[in-house]
Amino acid sequence: MELLVGTCSIVACIVCLEAVHRLEYEKVHGEGTFPCTLMAEALQKLFDECCRDETWKPNEDCYVEDVLNKIQEMRPVLLVTAGVPARALPLGSWQDHGLAGRSPEFVAALLNSHGPCIGVLCMCPWYHHFDAGRDDTLVYRGCGRCERDMDLAEELYGDQVVSHVIVCFAYRFCGDDDDLTNQQMHVLVRDNHWAADNGPQRWVDVEELTTLYTLSVESLID
Repeated sequence: MELLVGTCSIVACIVCLEAVHRLEYEKVHGEGTFPCTLMAEALQKLFDECCRDETWKPNEDCYVEDVLNKIQEMRPVLLVTAGVPARALPLGSWQDHGLAGRSPEFVAALLNSHGPCIGVLCMCPWYHHFDAGRDDTLVYRGCGRCERDMDLAEELYGDQVVSHVIVCFAYRFCGDDDDLTNQQMHVLVRDNHWAADNGPQRWVDVEELTTLYTLSVESLID
């Protein structure tokens, strides 16, 4: 399924749900033991249901909160292939964390304790040129941090400046000072421009993230 406008929320929510289940399962059973999931079927099922009740509308944003609520309503959505019948990977609960005024250490703590997380940022036309797989030193820093810069970006680029949803799963602090408050924090995100692909990974300055969503799940039991 090619990513349509607003469907980044749908893809990121399902991908993050699988990632959190995978992490919890492999804490107990070891790395590489998590069973395969029916990801394509889950994406299509969730997309169809979001279209049906207009959680998603063509050319409009689709809000993370609405998608997460829909996943909880639809349970089961995401299934693993092991076992007959296939077992569900439900979403237990979720929490949104506004990042305005929050420190990088707060974001790091969230990723350490609840990651991977769903993240929201403002995407500018040059966002797609950042790819950690090609150049690990490039960091996306958005259209500008002040209101004047954002207004100018929207005036220049119009609807090319949009909200975008990704999965945040790692971070780094960069700088010569041992004090973290004097270092830059970069968050590694997995993107999803093509749902069938293991999308590109990008380093993003932590200040570009406006919201993180943490997911809570019950570990899959053999």
